Amino acid sequence: MWQEDTKKKSAANFSEMVDLSFSVDCKELPYDHAYELSSELIKLIPEIKNDKRNAIQTLHGPMSGNGWVRADGENIFLSKRAKLCLRVRKDHVEKIKEIEGKKIKLFGNDLNIGKSKMKSFLVVRDLFCRFVSCNEDLPEDIFLEEVQTELRAFKVNISKALCGQSKRISFGDKTLYTRSLMIADLSKEEAVTLQEEGVGKHRLFGCGIFLPHKSIDAVSNFKEDD
Repeated sequence: MWQEDTKKKSAANFSEMVDLSFSVDCKELPYDHAYELSSELIKLIPEIKNDKRNAIQTLHGPMSGNGWVRADGENIFLSKRAKLCLRVRKDHVEKIKEIEGKKIKLFGNDLNIGKSKMKSFLVVRDLFCRFVSCNEDLPEDIFLEEVQTELRAFKVNISKALCGQSKRISFGDKTLYTRSLMIADLSKEEAVTLQEEGVGKHRLFGCGIFLPHKSIDAVSNFKEDD
């Protein structure tokens, strides 16, 4: 006698990658803190450099409140709900978790790293990247063509993509020019692959990392059993 497992697994369960989310205790940081944050974390866990898909996201605070919108040049105030999110290979998780309980100093502020939780990717149609590192002189249509060419190598075929804001972010004694990018109408397999692989350079410094886009379609019309 044998029993079949009738519960279907999410496409994300087959991924080699996972998101590792750490609680943090820190009062505030400049909006543009990716380079300093990542540099300190890499000192603690140099093994994170062993796979180019591993990534470190920037910390985020509220964008607006009480009728005002925070400017990029201002500091962000981090609530107790703020999370430090690393995207890493599953077989790197135990080593990466060793940063629990560690403290780093950023811009004169202590950042205490707490407990972590492991989360599989959300499988949604629409994904968004805040920062894609690119050449400032590249016209938008050529930029999208280059993204499309890079992703075809991973069997991700773009049918809908939209560029958003362009920003300069600090990178040591240099700056990086970046564009935000939304890619829509992905298949389940493409959505997982895009979160695994990202796009462009500097994944460890907050660039090229795709996250679920907060749209009605993303949360309601893309069920795993479709």
